[in-house]
Amino acid sequence: MSHTETHAFFTRYRDAFNALDGDAVADLWHAAGSGIADSHGGAGRLTWWPDDAPMRANHRALCTVYRQAGYGRADFAIDQFVPLGADHAFARVQWTITRADGSLLQRFGTGYQLQRTTAGPRVLLCTAYQEDLQEMTRHAAQ
Repeated sequence: MSHTETHAFFTRYRDAFNALDGDAVADLWHAAGSGIADSHGGAGRLTWWPDDAPMRANHRALCTVYRQAGYGRADFAIDQFVPLGADHAFARVQWTITRADGSLLQRFGTGYQLQRTTAGPRVLLCTAYQEDLQEMTRHAAQ
């Protein structure tokens, strides 16, 4: 998988989030199994979705949290790219999320393991090592 293809994928991914369309975001994940690794309570944790329905519900809920927090848009930069043969790649992406008024909501890095499918690249695993959804939820409560 090339850097150009990966950048085009994240452009579509960003656009889906900018529309706050959880289904469009979910469409860019591997439907037959995908997951998120993060930290919780001082230890790593893996949430694995063996099929499409729970993964899709997660992305709808995430878009709801973003909407309630005043999400305006996201921008991204790929700061590390590792091609892994013809059909796989790893990308570390820096995200900047701003509110509708342009003020900073959050800046964080996330790692993605991508796999090419017949429909194009899809997220197989996301490592969310910096995003603070609790902080987003606090903003949503204001």
